[in-house]
Amino acid sequence: MDFQKLADDLGFELEEFKELAALFVDTALADADKALSAVQENDAETASRAVHSIKGASGNLGFMDIHESAKRLEAEARAKRLEAIKAPLHRLKEQIQHIAAALNP
Repeated sequence: MDFQKLADDLGFELEEFKELAALFVDTALADADKALSAVQENDAETASRAVHSIKGASGNLGFMDIHESAKRLEAEARAKRLEAIKAPLHRLKEQIQHIAAALNP
């Protein structure tokens, strides 16, 4: 993962970007867990809001694979197709964890 390019694209120093990315990881993992719990509770609104948060933050930081995944998951949650997002939510968490691993080699 080229954090330097992402930082440059956004006009940040590398260390500033890494701090933002670490904050994103913490928040996004909490939101993903919130969405998974909401799926278990059949709460489409909460799932949708949690995934929407991931979508926005990932897009702002240039993590476009995560952004696109979250965008699809948000649409499914809004359509109340919660069973359809259970497995993809786990994959989304793995994508976020991949960023965490790249930040802390």
